[in-house]
Amino acid sequence: MTTTRITQKTYEFLHPFNLAGFEPSFPPGHYNVETEEEILEGLSFVGFKCISTTMYMIRKPGTVIEPKTFNIDPRDFNIALLRDRHQCSEHHDTRSGKTAMSKLDRQAIERSENEGMSVPPQAPV
Repeated sequence: MTTTRITQKTYEFLHPFNLAGFEPSFPPGHYNVETEEEILEGLSFVGFKCISTTMYMIRKPGTVIEPKTFNIDPRDFNIALLRDRHQCSEHHDTRSGKTAMSKLDRQAIERSENEGMSVPPQAPV
C-alpha cells in the first residue's frame, strides 16, 4: 500500500516565463501548482518522492484565455520563479553566447532539489 500526499500552492508571475518543452512562453499571471508525492518506505525518517507536478493557469475575469493544465518539471518551474523574482542573476558570456547562473544561485537551486524535490535513481537489484 502506497501513501501519497498532494500539496497545492498559488504563484504569481510578474513577467512572461519559459519552461523547457513548452512553446511559446507563458504569460504573466497566477498559476496553481499541485504536487503529488508518495512516501518512501523503509527509511528511518519520513521522506517523500515527487510523482507528478501539475501547473494550472488561472483565468482572469474578462479574458478570453481558457484555463489550461500542464505537467511540468518542478526544477524548471523553480528556476522560472527565481528569474521572475529577480533573485536569479544571470550572466551572458559574449564569447560563447550562453547564459549562466551565478554559483550562489546554482547552489540555492541544488539545495532546494535536495530537500525532497527529487530522488536519485536506485541501482537495479
